[in-house]
Order: sequence, then C-alpha cells, then structure tokens
Amino acid sequence: MDTVPSRRFPTSTSRSTEALKDTVEPAVTGTRSVFRALSILHAFSARQPNLSGREVAEKFGYSLPTAYRLLRALEAENFLVFDKSTRTYSPGPEILRLSGVMLQRDGVVAQTQSTLIRLRALTGETVGVFWRLGNQRTCTHEMVSPHPDRIEAGVGEDYPLTRGAAGKALLITLHDSVIRELVADPEVPDPLRGVDALLTELETSRRRGYTVSVAETVAGAVSIAAPIPWLQQGLAVCSITAPQSRFGPKEVETAGATLVEEMQRLRSHLGRRPAEDGPGRPFRRMDGASG
Repeated sequence: MDTVPSRRFPTSTSRSTEALKDTVEPAVTGTRSVFRALSILHAFSARQPNLSGREVAEKFGYSLPTAYRLLRALEAENFLVFDKSTRTYSPGPEILRLSGVMLQRDGVVAQTQSTLIRLRALTGETVGVFWRLGNQRTCTHEMVSPHPDRIEAGVGEDYPLTRGAAGKALLITLHDSVIRELVADPEVPDPLRGVDALLTELETSRRRGYTVSVAETVAGAVSIAAPIPWLQQGLAVCSITAPQSRFGPKEVETAGATLVEEMQRLRSHLGRRPAEDGPGRPFRRMDGASG
C-alpha cells in the first residue's frame, strides 16, 4: 500500500598497510584492483545479498585466488563480512557507516522530517517516506492523519514498485527499457493495467511532478507521491494518502500542488540545482537504478 517506513560503526583502522599488502597479491593492486573491488560491491542486491568466492570468480572471470584476495581485502576493512556457516560474503558495517555520513552531511533525515510535518499540517492527511530496497519499496517514516478515518502504511512494511503512487514515483526517473526489465522479473507484481499503460502514466506524471494512485494497494485509498530530490533520484519518495471519500480529484490536485512546492523547497535545502530534474519540470530519466 502506498499510503500509509545511525549507528556508527568503527572503521578497521588498526590494520596496517603492510597487512593489507599481505592480503592482496601484487597482480591486482593499484587502480585495477580498486575497480575490481567496487565491481564486487555493486554485485550485491536485495535478490543476491550473499556471494561466495567461486560465484565472484565466475561472475567477473577472475581466478579463484584473485577473487578471494579481493574479498578478503574488502572484509579486512569491514566493507564485507564473512559467514562461516554458508562460506559467503555480504555487505558489511562500513557501508552503513558511510551511508550515515552522507545522510548527516546533507541533513536528509532532518529535512524530510520537517517536510512531513509541514505536509501533514497543510493537508491533514497521512504522510510518509518510502525508500526503494531492491525491487520493492519500504515505508521508513510515517506521520498519520489526525482524522479517525485514515489510511496507514506501517513503518517497515514492504510494497511493490509497480503499484501505488509511492512505487510509481520511484520509477519516474527510470528509462522505459529499465522499467520493462524490472516488470519482467517474476518476483515483481505486474502493473494493474499492464506495462504499456504504466509507461504512459509515468510520462504524464513526469510532466505533472507527482504520481497518483486510487485503490491500487488498499481498497478505498488514494495517494500521491513525488521523488525526494536528493543525490540520485529514485532512492526515496514522499507520499500523501487519504481515504477516497475525503480525497477527490479537487483535493488531489490541491495536495499535488502542495507536494510539488514542498519538494522544490526541499531541493533548495538539499543543494540540488534548480535546473536539475524534479517536481514541476520534466524528470531526467536514468538508464539504471540503485538497489
């Protein structure tokens, strides 16, 4: 449903440069080894959260010793952790620490919190933030409507990308070919009216600055959503949701204008240039997506 979700870890600075040299063979040191290590980190996803040394070797065409030396170097600096029971590697706490640095640097948490407070005060409806995690979306923050009759998503609840305003807002900057590839994933629910209709709807939403859904994930719920203009688009969106009985076409249009205005204000605080894609102007579509 699209209506109504830092801990800081210490870095492994105690390991000396000499110890790292013992981990990585000379043949893969230097710039090439950096790109190889980054490629390994990019290979992890919600669908593939763990990788073995053999899988890394086969995926990138490395020798098995090279794959393990790269993996162990990443593990030494906490970018990966090793599970002895499954003999696989997965993303480690250093990645989370760096994410916290980015969020703190740009004030994303504080700014989105103030945005939700303003939007709920202006609309009187449930407002929330959804982040894309793999090929689904998760409600990470929500402020419910003060009305007794209201719609709630539930912090921590997962919903499809292909249904609901928040899901479609996360797709709004993606190229059509990327969306078709995503929809082809058997684990992703089909759009209610098919992929062609979804692509047409997204084109309209790009010009308008926000997406709209009516009873796509919850009966009787109407929602609108727009991407949060921070760093790469398609990471997080802000939504407003209300019962259909209280959120007709006129109310949706008024709330949509409020949402667009608030995203423009948020853009200025998060440092995105006015000429960049965002609500109220055509979105720049990307060929890829994170997560």
